[in-house]
Amino acid sequence: MRKLFFLFVLSLPLWVKAQEMRKITGQVVEAASGEVLPGATVFIDPDASVAKDYTPAGTVTDGQGRFELVLPASVQYVIVSFIGFEALKADISGKTEYIFRLKEEVKQLEEVMVVSTGYQKIDKRKSTAAITTVKADEIRQAGVSTIDQMLDGQVAGLMATPTNGAPGAAAKMRVRSTVSLSGSTDPLWVLDGMILEGNDLPLNLGDKDVADELYNTSIGGVNPSDIEDITILKDAAATSIYGAKAANGVIVITTKKGRKGKPRVNLSGGVFYTLKPDLRRLNLMNAPEKVDFELGLASRSDLDYRSEYGGVSRILSRYGQWDALRTDGFAGISPEAQQEINVLRNGNTDWGDVIYRNAVNQQYNLSVSGGSDLATYYFSGGYYNEQGTTRKTGFERYNLTMKTDFDLFKNLKAGVSLFFTDSKKENYLTDADAFINPSNYSRNANPYLLVRDEKGDYVYDPDIEGYSGRHLHFNYLEEMNNTGHTLKNRSVKPLISLDYNVASWLKLSTQFSMQLEHIATEKVADANTYYVRKYREKTRGNDGNYFLPPGGIIQNMTKDINQYQWKLQGEFNKLYGGRHAVNVMGGVELRQSKITDLMTRGFGYDPNSLTTKPLVFPEGSTLTNVSDFRQYSKGFVEDRFLSLYMTGSYTFDSRYTFFGSLRYDGSNMFGVDQKYKYLPLWSVSGAWNINREAFLRETDWLSELKLRASYGVQGNVDKNTSPEVVGTWGDTEILPGDNEPVIDVSSPPNKYLRWENTTNWNGGLDFGIWDNRISLTADVYYRVSDNLIGMRNLPGEHGFGFSNMNWAKLTNQGYELSLSAVNVKTSDFKWTMNFNIAHNQSKVNRVQVSDNSYEPSKEGYSVGALFSLKTAGLDENGLQMFYNKQGEKVSFYDFYGLEYGYMMGGLIPFLKSRLSAAEYRNLFTYEGTSEPKFTGGWINRFYYKNFDLTVSASFVLDQTVQETPFYDPVMTSPGQNYSKRMAEVWSPENPGGRYPRLLGRTTEGADNWAYQWLGATGMDPGLSFRKYDIWFKQRSYMRINSIRLGYALPAETLKKIGFSSARVSLEARNPFVLGTAYKGYFDPETYGNIYSQPLARTFSCGIDLTF
Repeated sequence: MRKLFFLFVLSLPLWVKAQEMRKITGQVVEAASGEVLPGATVFIDPDASVAKDYTPAGTVTDGQGRFELVLPASVQYVIVSFIGFEALKADISGKTEYIFRLKEEVKQLEEVMVVSTGYQKIDKRKSTAAITTVKADEIRQAGVSTIDQMLDGQVAGLMATPTNGAPGAAAKMRVRSTVSLSGSTDPLWVLDGMILEGNDLPLNLGDKDVADELYNTSIGGVNPSDIEDITILKDAAATSIYGAKAANGVIVITTKKGRKGKPRVNLSGGVFYTLKPDLRRLNLMNAPEKVDFELGLASRSDLDYRSEYGGVSRILSRYGQWDALRTDGFAGISPEAQQEINVLRNGNTDWGDVIYRNAVNQQYNLSVSGGSDLATYYFSGGYYNEQGTTRKTGFERYNLTMKTDFDLFKNLKAGVSLFFTDSKKENYLTDADAFINPSNYSRNANPYLLVRDEKGDYVYDPDIEGYSGRHLHFNYLEEMNNTGHTLKNRSVKPLISLDYNVASWLKLSTQFSMQLEHIATEKVADANTYYVRKYREKTRGNDGNYFLPPGGIIQNMTKDINQYQWKLQGEFNKLYGGRHAVNVMGGVELRQSKITDLMTRGFGYDPNSLTTKPLVFPEGSTLTNVSDFRQYSKGFVEDRFLSLYMTGSYTFDSRYTFFGSLRYDGSNMFGVDQKYKYLPLWSVSGAWNINREAFLRETDWLSELKLRASYGVQGNVDKNTSPEVVGTWGDTEILPGDNEPVIDVSSPPNKYLRWENTTNWNGGLDFGIWDNRISLTADVYYRVSDNLIGMRNLPGEHGFGFSNMNWAKLTNQGYELSLSAVNVKTSDFKWTMNFNIAHNQSKVNRVQVSDNSYEPSKEGYSVGALFSLKTAGLDENGLQMFYNKQGEKVSFYDFYGLEYGYMMGGLIPFLKSRLSAAEYRNLFTYEGTSEPKFTGGWINRFYYKNFDLTVSASFVLDQTVQETPFYDPVMTSPGQNYSKRMAEVWSPENPGGRYPRLLGRTTEGADNWAYQWLGATGMDPGLSFRKYDIWFKQRSYMRINSIRLGYALPAETLKKIGFSSARVSLEARNPFVLGTAYKGYFDPETYGNIYSQPLARTFSCGIDLTF
């Protein structure tokens, strides 16, 4: 059709009336990528009065997309068009040089769009599954190192929650909640058809050791600039082809390829400025408030927990003013003591400056692509450097990507890809104690504590207990300066593929890939650190001598991941009679992975000579088997999979599609009983393109109307369990001086242990009107996860109290809605919107807790169920009161069933509770779930001439969260700082206080039951103070993830500088959050976690050049 148009233009009679003429020149490019469009037409607006009388009425762009057109001066508009793109009516008054940007036609895109499952590409019209694809360029953000963080709020049903604000930290990904109670909840990541190992995150992300440890994920090594698009597979029709690891969803990454044409060079770079967090969000006492608080504690003789701690206590002790304070108050103590205490009031140390910082960071990417009829290539290099807002943290990464595709023969194509990553993460070392964690220490450090004295020497925190009651020197700066914690990762991922078209309807393909990763972690501490001082104290003998050699401590850990994957498949695709489309694909896949862990630890480390000294245990030492002093350990895990798979689909007249898939997985992970070695997974689905029916075919405003339905079985592997004996190797002393090897069994063997599986129902609707100017996708689903691995109590004759079995059950049901719209569209202005929302409700149908457990069972509740004790205010003495299950208000003592027991023939009383473990569990009430009721995202894009503005947001609605109590009623130390909310704690002077009173040994009199129950002796088996309902709240918030303003340089400027496209941008990432208050924490995502680093808030400027 285009050729006919060209002939028509060229063959028109070349005559023209005598009139004033003008010449315009310029270039036609693709709006999204900036690529030139050779062969585009530029012609006079047909509505112009001279259009019928003037020839030639138009021209065609050359190989560089450039054009030149002579036309009457009275012409105000030209029409620019190209096949597959929206025609542009452009105003040409006032200038002579133009650059016309054409946008791909939405309707045309829908007709040719395909979705990639990682195994095959499927025409979107024939897709029967719940699949969402997003373009990487549309979600890219400056100052974000990994693609998982960019997905937050982009896809309905996908939660990408930041786990930590540390540079390079992974996001916790969940697709339609979770399908396992004990195994991984992370989705399966696939890179260009290669399954990636090493992306599972720890389950307890709120734990201090998890928050401070450095982790590497294989997807974190992929350069986001190399990614073309991301496809999320949700239901069984989409994921069952991936077998036993796909029940948590599959995320398929497709990287960029070269295109035929002259070399195209793209250079992008950016600098981003990261702001340190505002410590005022933690709502901590300042120095005057803290001094007053310490005076209040010191004035009470009943509060004896660490009463000698704190600056005020030390001054009172030095001047012997305790009695004077308790008798006559502050005015009654000596002037010298008053003066020193008042000095403390003026000693505000800005711990926000000590611990945190502003940082200037940078990222750069360079890519070269092009090709000929014989081969295409894509080469890129990337550099990313981010210094965290927490001092001593950082992330640096180098990327190199090489991809070449060859047309070897007419029907034979080959592809070779290589992904190389070298990265380094830096962190603080806090293994010695939880208080060293920066976020935690910023809460606890006294505001008047100096970091250095007037000579510049370190000032040690005098309120650190140390080890076994012995004070040890600790200074935050010294610890950060003299310790190191690094993780280095080097990853190579080669991939080779061959495609052979036996016929137009039959293709054979094979792919071989490797994932080779070496991860090296080093923890090192100088001799002058709290870390080494505490280690030394652990080696102190009864004679007061130490056996730890002088010097530092160094620990090295390596993890090697070696994975090999090979698959061979054939695909039959043929159309019969113009109406019957048949597609059959089948193949075999082999995959083997081996993960080797090695740890070495050296004592007496000298950083100058890089040597260590031998650790000699004294005779009879009980520390020989303690893990802290283990100097070498090695272990490995090897998994092998053999899989057969096939899919088949039939489509009639582009209206009805029926699809089915089958996969048969076998692995060494199960199969002690041969019957459970293999797992068949399958799905069936169908789609009906209603808009292609005869009665709707002439409805021009309806672009798409499709119904989808699927049913199938998904699989999951719980790597935390095994059918074999699970235990810890060690040794024990049977006779004096005679050690024997033993295995401490944590889980007995169970030969019937097998795969977990999930049955999935999904129904969907795809709807679009006005050439998809408004499009909507809706899905409803119901998932039953059965045969989950869970703990079951065993009869006593088995010799074990419990065993892991396939018997637990979990269900999920929910719906998802995605809406895309072009709200406004004029010649100069365009506003598009994408909105998505999802709701999921889970239920634990079958699970068991141990008979001696004090945690309530989640059976019948959400998988994220949270339980609390219902409080009923305070009594006249400031003790907590509760509501029992009958709704009655009961006292502290009665609620816990506290009473005296007697031993030694009734001579010695002791406090006990008459509640059994089951009765204790029954005290709790369901408070809510940590799983949000709704999650989603809202993205708005505005285009005005050469400017574009994008605002991206994600939201969470109606989620129950639990905070960490800001104090402990029996262990409130004057040696640490607290929240200003301490002013709301009940006391005789503050009877209107909201929170329970502080308790000492004599506060309640002789029967100090509440003190004993809540005290450090641990009489309360469930540590229930932190589970009072006053620590729970309902939360909803919207985070503005990104505000990005861009400007594309005009054609005149591009011509001068010799570029085909150039764009500059400014971006604010995480600028603010709207919604429920989260005072006391830096971010709503990490609410309740006192160890997590704050999320980065950055402002960036960037440039993107193509030539």
